[in-house]
Amino acid sequence: MGRLFSKIGKDQKARPGDIRGAIAGETGIAGSLIGTIDMYDKYTFVEVPKEYARDVLNAMSHARIKGRNINIEPANRK
Repeated sequence: MGRLFSKIGKDQKARPGDIRGAIAGETGIAGSLIGTIDMYDKYTFVEVPKEYARDVLNAMSHARIKGRNINIEPANRK
């Protein structure tokens, strides 16, 4: 799985279902293929199959959740 990062979180009243639905809706990927969604107050990590990660990044570049751009990018791993 590829891990992605977004600067939207609980503080923006977003829920994991909002993230899953936006990714599935914008990319056509089945929601069941989207992995773990770790949501925090100000940001979220979401796992998608590696073979779809680039497609998700491209499709979500103009997507909005709760009226905000979600700016998904690859997550940094240490």
